Amino acid sequence: MESKEEIETFKRIIAESNKKLSILKIVSNFFNHSDLIAILIRTKVIHNLFENNRGLDINKLELFHIQFTNSLLELLQKLKRSKEQKYLIISDEIYINEGFISRLKEEITVTTFPDEVRAHSQLICKKLEELYKILAGETSGRFVWSDILTLSRQRGAEFYREISEEQYKRITSHNDAPVYQSEIVTLEKKLAGKLNIQKFKVKLVCGLHYKNEFVEVMEFVNSNDKFIFITGKKSFYLLDENQLKGIDLSKNQSNRKDLIDQLTNKNAALQDQLIIVKTVLPDDVEKVLESYLSKISGVDFLDDLQNVDEQTNILKAMLNINIK
Repeated sequence: MESKEEIETFKRIIAESNKKLSILKIVSNFFNHSDLIAILIRTKVIHNLFENNRGLDINKLELFHIQFTNSLLELLQKLKRSKEQKYLIISDEIYINEGFISRLKEEITVTTFPDEVRAHSQLICKKLEELYKILAGETSGRFVWSDILTLSRQRGAEFYREISEEQYKRITSHNDAPVYQSEIVTLEKKLAGKLNIQKFKVKLVCGLHYKNEFVEVMEFVNSNDKFIFITGKKSFYLLDENQLKGIDLSKNQSNRKDLIDQLTNKNAALQDQLIIVKTVLPDDVEKVLESYLSKISGVDFLDDLQNVDEQTNILKAMLNINIK
């Protein structure tokens, strides 16, 4: 018959063992690693074995936790704290990015840029006809540039597509082209003839920019012929396919949309990192867990519990792992 002291010892060791199992379950769920889950199951089996068989020496269960479980939990909790810090940093970045995305989407929804482009195309038609008549001497008077430059000045930084220095030089270099030159404008002669024939019916294809230099690619409504309006130089020249090679001429969209796409892709990559942060363990930890699981799963494991020397290598490996 068990003494009162033996009963109290049994209850104490079982209670402490249950606490360690609870902590082991928490860290196992956090990492969701197959070896850890197997270790948790094996530890529970060992615990149940002693709890349900009062004839076994309960002190061996306590010895098991001292020699194995305590060191394992110390390692895992240290690793968990390290990973939680990284997890928090990544989560904060995702949260901040989502705030930017939400605000940028709200700003985009209120834009009137497509309407402004249509109005600008109509204005260009009128302005080119006015310039043609001034150059031809059919009319005189002061030409106003401010309205034709409004779109690039107000919307260029946000909507006009950025191009390289080489691309900018390629589409704006027209030194050999015969031109009509005046104090107010430079207009390529061949382009002037096409404009007159086409009755000045043109539209804006897209806006481009290199640093603070803005250009607008225009197209005739009834043909695919394109020309350029170099806003800073107040000049117009025809463009050929070679000059436009490699340049994206699709409709302009707000660079806010590009930023939204970048942030959305960034968040997707960060979400993948979150999974890796929690589930992927360092190689040396993987090796320790594999060795640990193999040891406590051995057939003669319980008989070897009191042989402390045999456990020394695993114990040292657990305590000496450098968690970054």
